[in-house]
Amino acid sequence: MKKGILLAIGSYIAWGVLSIFWKYLGKIDSYEVFSYRILFTLLTMFVYFLVSGKTSKLKKELKTLGCAKRELVSMMLASFFLSINWIVYIYALANHQATAASLGYYINPLFSVFLAVVLLKEKLMFATKFSIGLALFGVVILAIQAGQIPIVSLLLPITFGTYGFIKKNVVLSSDVSMFFEMLVVSPFVFSFLIFFAKHQLTDYSTLDQGMLVLSGIITALPFLLFAEALKLAPLNVVGFAQYLNPTIKLVIAIFLFHEPFKVENLYGFMAIWLSILVFMIGQIILLKKMRNVIK
Repeated sequence: MKKGILLAIGSYIAWGVLSIFWKYLGKIDSYEVFSYRILFTLLTMFVYFLVSGKTSKLKKELKTLGCAKRELVSMMLASFFLSINWIVYIYALANHQATAASLGYYINPLFSVFLAVVLLKEKLMFATKFSIGLALFGVVILAIQAGQIPIVSLLLPITFGTYGFIKKNVVLSSDVSMFFEMLVVSPFVFSFLIFFAKHQLTDYSTLDQGMLVLSGIITALPFLLFAEALKLAPLNVVGFAQYLNPTIKLVIAIFLFHEPFKVENLYGFMAIWLSILVFMIGQIILLKKMRNVIK
């Protein structure tokens, strides 16, 4: 369990710090960066299955998925929602909106809970309801201050939360799932790169080419670490570490990318941070109640 928690913390820290990597690629067209990310992640996962000797597992699970039409459609939908999430995030970093992106990942867990309430009719504790209300209040404050709807901050949790919700009932290994998601989108990005992209891979410097190739490993490695963490530690325990990711992103956005962050912006963020604190306290209380019931 300790190893699982450490792996989860490592993956969340990696996702946070890797905003520097995506920021570097911000000088390249966002759609091209996204397209190469898909293709090289697909290649990375294929090599992973070959090296680990799990090709038979890959074939078996893909064959099973092909026979289950409902799950197949769900996975295809999930692939497109994940793609939108990646495009928005890459665009945000390229256009000096890393702070807005960090806000989106703060909101993400609360939006997932909101989906569970609306679509699955799950009942919530008062603390959870209050935390969602506080998060919404914080977003409204930031929207009023900016004079516009924080599109990036809303699109990121909406797309990723929906992605997670769709995959909720899909029985597929995390590594096979990632390979399939890349496979679904690959024909579209191939078509884009061949017919619509402004540049070819050879047009970039050697360093940029290397970074684009590396984007596949950069994407796959933290994901595989996180998948391993979930095998070793309970999801509710691992979940508490997830706020490391947006916190690191926010610190990097302000102090490394030097994005503007006014004092009045603190009011909106403080409402969201408070909502997270209330949410976590509620989850701890719920866990204690469940343990008492089991005893």
